[in-house]
Amino acid sequence: MFSFHSQRVRVGGSGSRRLLWASVLLVTLTAALAGQPAGSEWKAVRFEPRGISLAGPDLSQHYLVLGVDQLGNEADVTHLCRIISSHPRIVTVDTDNSVVTGKSSGRAEIRLTLGDVHDSVEVAVGEGRSEMAVNFSSDVVSILTTKGCNGSGCHGSPAGQNGFKLSLFGYDIGADHQMIIHGHDGRRVDLEHPEQSLLLRKPTFQVAHGGGRLFDVDSEEYETISSWLQSGAPLDGSGVRLEKLELYPAERILAGLGAGQRLAAMGRLSDGTTRDMTREVRYLSADEAVATVSPEGTIASSGRGLTTITARAMGKVATSQIGVIDKLAGDNFPSLERNNFIDDLVFAKLRKMNVRPAPLSSDEEFLRRVYLDAIGWLPTPREVSEFVNDTQPGKRARLIDRLLERPEHASHWTVRFEDWLRNCQLHMQGRSMGVFKDWIREWLRTDRPYDAFVRSLLTSLGDTMRNPAANFWNPSADFMSKQFSVTKATPTVSRLFLGIRLECAECHNHPLENFTQDDFYGLAAFLARLRVKHGTGAYRRTWYLEESGEVEHPQTKRPVAPKLPADATPEIPEEVDRRQILAEWVVSPSNPYFARATVNRFWYQYFGAGIVEPYDDLRSTNLPTNRALLDRLAQFFVESGFRLKALHRLILNSRTYQASSTVAGRDRKPSPLERVLFARYPPQRLPAETLLDAVGQVTGVPHRFKGYPQGTSAKDIYIPDIPDYFLVTFGLPRRDILKGRAETPTLSQSLHLMNGDSLREKVEASDNVLGELLEQGASDSEIVSEIYLRAYSRQPKPTELETITEFLSAEQAGGRDHRRGLENFLWAVLNSKEFQLNH
Repeated sequence: MFSFHSQRVRVGGSGSRRLLWASVLLVTLTAALAGQPAGSEWKAVRFEPRGISLAGPDLSQHYLVLGVDQLGNEADVTHLCRIISSHPRIVTVDTDNSVVTGKSSGRAEIRLTLGDVHDSVEVAVGEGRSEMAVNFSSDVVSILTTKGCNGSGCHGSPAGQNGFKLSLFGYDIGADHQMIIHGHDGRRVDLEHPEQSLLLRKPTFQVAHGGGRLFDVDSEEYETISSWLQSGAPLDGSGVRLEKLELYPAERILAGLGAGQRLAAMGRLSDGTTRDMTREVRYLSADEAVATVSPEGTIASSGRGLTTITARAMGKVATSQIGVIDKLAGDNFPSLERNNFIDDLVFAKLRKMNVRPAPLSSDEEFLRRVYLDAIGWLPTPREVSEFVNDTQPGKRARLIDRLLERPEHASHWTVRFEDWLRNCQLHMQGRSMGVFKDWIREWLRTDRPYDAFVRSLLTSLGDTMRNPAANFWNPSADFMSKQFSVTKATPTVSRLFLGIRLECAECHNHPLENFTQDDFYGLAAFLARLRVKHGTGAYRRTWYLEESGEVEHPQTKRPVAPKLPADATPEIPEEVDRRQILAEWVVSPSNPYFARATVNRFWYQYFGAGIVEPYDDLRSTNLPTNRALLDRLAQFFVESGFRLKALHRLILNSRTYQASSTVAGRDRKPSPLERVLFARYPPQRLPAETLLDAVGQVTGVPHRFKGYPQGTSAKDIYIPDIPDYFLVTFGLPRRDILKGRAETPTLSQSLHLMNGDSLREKVEASDNVLGELLEQGASDSEIVSEIYLRAYSRQPKPTELETITEFLSAEQAGGRDHRRGLENFLWAVLNSKEFQLNH
């Protein structure tokens, strides 16, 4: 057993130490005052961390104090407050160094005052110290991590350094232990004379070391590794463990370049006490162009944006979100009407980051957008006219209600679900993908609860033609060899329904999260007895359960018991289908992942960016840009009974969704902050099916699909063995892997729009919109207006009409007949960004 002591803070000593604390104090004061309006009054102060429980006397904890002004802006006011202890004989406060220290067992109240506002917290002091076992996985590897030994620039690189290779950030504990203890004939450790071990002599520079001196012989790091070696260098030990790491502040906005913020880290231990880890963690900034962080935990702003500061130690991770802005928002920040809680939370974040929201979209802009987003169709000219001329209040909400009940809504979102569930006749899935598509569409049409939908998928068995839900497992099987791959199905379940990317943990512990191989194979064990066989006819598949079967852990070579991610191992009776236990946990309202992952996925579909991005990567080190918004949306989804239409209705009715995509005086493309904070609607490319249907709507010539009647929507076809060339060119996914649709335009797409048969046949068809209008005797201006209404849901501006008139005259002057000139105009419309984007 080995006793860890929290580091004592000393101001005296070397000049470098005094200089360090002088610079920290300067940065802190700068952070407190930067951008703060002159004469502002504080309405609240908050001491962090809370719940300090020191194991015994002489242990301490760094702290900080955040102040909130009348406008809701926060600042570090640690050195502006008056802070005292109610019982200095129990707990003292060092205000110069922002540390509370235990003096004797008992409890004391820490009281702070800033102007007219106050706060207080209780600090407990025990009678002894927490005896901490020295474990390789958490303690030794933690030191290697904080000192950068297993970073990508040192021994954690693919080639290692001088033959000594460690896993990056310690994700493969077993391999690291093997390398240190046994690698190169075990020359790095000397268990009989631990002080002679190269593992100690090199980082203290007793032996020449390319990485320089990393710690001293009298340091806690040296003592930790030495104690571990003295105990025989085990992989695991026993004693009090670190259960949770916390980083403060959890969120902070810095105003101006060079503004700073000190961090405080605290560990919560298994015996109920806490430990100051401010100087024991390794800090990392996700984007140093936004903010940097020193090894001591002092942040300095670098440029406008959002970034995450990560702290790692003893196998645990904690994060803080840091925003950097030019200046704090003032009284002139726009105050907008809100439609629901989405707007409250989005506008609050925009104000904190001083990002001005876009104005409300026009009726024409909103109408086209909501049609394309909700049902995947353009509004007709008649629908445009009726909506624009409707003067009754609440017309947008009424329109949304009508769209959500149209059959096209279910068809449009069925395609999204087919992408996610990888429903495709190609790549060995068989003909049952058609009944799967119909089943999904019926679920969406009737708006049955999403938790029941997911439960049906996860527990499905039987013939895939008779039980369409069983098609969910098809992408995880090789039907040629009749083999089901549990390691393919596991990340599918985790990403789709939990928003967790467990793929890394199949081969090694996750380098960016607290997920291990035990988590991956524990989840896989729920699916271990699932099997597939050929059905009663061609292309038929039948899924069934074996009576026995286990997943083997690749490291231990032993069967793995079912284990829920970040949760306990449940007791499962032998006669119960393990997947039922998994399904009930996945869709449980108490599950911290399911509701958040679902609402984040749907939010991405509307805004082109998730509140967490990527939208299926909800790890603790990948913070939401608006945590309060994500949590409140998840709460709403649960309270609504997991109804998807309620979620659609909420988002579509928000002022945030209805904001304009353009802002006068700003770039047409949203800035990075505007995009991730949802300050305006981001223009997005139309999906392949929607674009092809839209071309048919504008030209009046629906696309013909082999084997389907005229007028069939691209969203309603069953993907055949050879899918339509237009759809493939414009991003129809293969659906054989978990991957979103490609968003980047390609040269093939441009060439096909300019010269491909899909457009040419429709533009030149004699009975298309041009033929119909010309037969009716419509004038050029009437034809132009009709095309604009069909394609853009608006009338042409006078300048546009003038330009088009001049173009048609130039076409005739160039020897092209009237009809050909109009065809070229129509072709130009179909090739325009305004048509191909939803905006």
